[in-house]
Amino acid sequence: MPDHSRSIGPVRFTAYEIRRLLVLVQPRLPHRERVGRGLAWSYWRRCHQAIARGCHQRRNRARASARAAARPPPRLS
Repeated sequence: MPDHSRSIGPVRFTAYEIRRLLVLVQPRLPHRERVGRGLAWSYWRRCHQAIARGCHQRRNRARASARAAARPPPRLS
């Protein structure tokens, strides 16, 4: 069986690996500041998700009412 280990280079960096490498070279913030930023980000994310949920629900209600309006009335025979 041929040895391909020398002819094949490593795979490309993944986005996650690049992020991990960047975290390694960045200076670390003090613990209190890291926790504060993490909590602020978490709060922002949950607020953003709540807004997105409302938009999705509003869109789904509009689609449902449009479908109901487009349906012909039932036949009474």
